[in-house]
Order: sequence, then structure tokens, then C-alpha cells
Amino acid sequence: MASTLEYPSALKVRPLTGSIGAEVFGVDFSREIPDDVAEEIRQAFYHHFVLVFRGDRQPGQEEQNRLAALFGEPETIPLLAALGVEQTAITLQAGLKVAGSEDGLMLETAYTAYKAELQNIGIAGEFDGWHSDSTFTPWFHRVAVLRSPVIAPVGGDTSFASLCAAWDGLSPTVQRWLSDLRAVHMIPLGLKEGINVAGYGKEIEQRFDDAFPPREQPMVVLHPETGRKVLFLNPSDCVHIVGLKRAESHALLRFLAHHVASASFTYRHHWQPGDLVLWDELTVLHRAPDDYAPHAREVVRITAGRVVPTAAPADC
Repeated sequence: MASTLEYPSALKVRPLTGSIGAEVFGVDFSREIPDDVAEEIRQAFYHHFVLVFRGDRQPGQEEQNRLAALFGEPETIPLLAALGVEQTAITLQAGLKVAGSEDGLMLETAYTAYKAELQNIGIAGEFDGWHSDSTFTPWFHRVAVLRSPVIAPVGGDTSFASLCAAWDGLSPTVQRWLSDLRAVHMIPLGLKEGINVAGYGKEIEQRFDDAFPPREQPMVVLHPETGRKVLFLNPSDCVHIVGLKRAESHALLRFLAHHVASASFTYRHHWQPGDLVLWDELTVLHRAPDDYAPHAREVVRITAGRVVPTAAPADC
């Protein structure tokens, strides 16, 4: 459960649920952030996993970068970096084709085919988009920051689920069993086509494939700053639990994915003008329901910092 913290400065933090998310007031991202305020933001982030910053005007790239930089240098995601893409901002509209945009990389073709492909592997198709970003890579980003230049009049929310709270919600018996298990994570079917890897040429495509083979990850990891245990599950990339038969693995993954998506561990963010949303890429799943058609929706994401999942000792 999220803990109540004392904030000695003008920063005001209001928890949004008992397990994940807090609203933050009193930060002006149009100017440099004082060190003491930056540290308060970090401490709030480590305890609430998702922070929502409310502003009185629409934030731009500079404000978004300034927030992300509190946790490391903003940089592009590993998948796109492997293709030679250097832009740190990704504009998300309705899909996954790489194109230029004023704010950086744009993903703009139909998402429907990609989601259909996900149903062919693992458990992704059953859980309507819950995922974390690229857990089959050697490392991934510590944080992501989202802003929404175009907010749909209805729908278009972004939802988040706490993997720390999900772990705490399991019985001690299941926790002990999971502590020794590892899972295989791999590139979902359709993702390469979605970002047009073949269009970069055969040499780069081969280098891309070599960089991202299937990867085993521990199923229980440690939060880097607090030492809390994290149920490390990613429905979009996780395809098998090592040492289990296929039916056993699928049944356990289905149970855990349903467990993580429980309302007890989730927060659904309804966008307002002026919002910046920061989340933990290691301990949080996110999703964007397709409930805003035929209206326009646009979000811009920045990622920063690096983290490698560290297995939690069974007795900690």
C-alpha cells in the first residue's frame, strides 16, 4: 500500500488511491527545479509509482524533458535506438508506423492489426493492452513521462497497475513459489512489422534480431530504491515460465495477469489540459483503452534513466 509521507516544502502530494498514484501540486516545470524539490519528487515517486502533475497551461517538450531528467538523461527506447533513431520524444496517435513529427518520432498507422498479432503468443490478447515497455531488452528505462496535446472529449484515459501492490496481495504460499521462478520474455509477434524494421534494410534487421533474442527474467524483482518486492509480469512480452509445462505456465500467467489488473491495484487517469504524468517502468503496467473513437487523441512520451531487473532474494 502507498505510504503517507511528510513534505516539508511547498510541494503538495495527494494520493489518488491506496495502492498507486498521487497528484502533485506546486511544481513549476517552466524553470529549473531546486534540488530539494527534485528530491521530494523522487521520494514521492518511489512510494506512489505514478505521479500526476497538474498545471494551468499545456506543458511542452521542455517541461516534459525537465521532469524526466530528474531520473536520468532522456533517451530513445532501446528498440528504436537499435534502428538508429535518436529522437527521445515519441508521439502516439493510433498506431505504430514510424514517421516524422514536430515533437519527434510519430507512431501513426492502425493499431488493430498489431493487437491481433499479440493474441497469437503468450497471454497478451486476453488482457486488453496491459503492458510495460520492452521487458525482453537487456535494460529498459527507469521512468516514462506522458503529456497529451490532444485530449479526446470522451474516453482516451491512461490506466496504471502497481506490481508492488499486486505482489503484496498474493498469499505467502504463492509468493514463496514465485520467488524461485523465471519467465521468458520476447518480442511480440507483429511488433517488428509495426515499427517497419524491414524497411531499414537486411543488415540492420539482422542486427536488431541479434540484439533482442528471447530473454529470461526473474518473476520477483526488487524496487531499486525502497527494496520492496515487485511481481515482474508483462502480459505483452511474457510467453513462458521456465520449468513448467506449457499448460501450467499459461494457467499461472493468466491468473497473475488477472490478479495484477484488479481494481485494488490500479489507477485510471482522466486527462486534463496541463497534465504531466510520470510512471515507474519497472513496477507499473499501463494501458490506453480504445474508447475514444471517432475522436482524436494524441500523447507524447519521453523516457529516461536505465534499470536492469534484479532478482529478489527469497528470504528478503
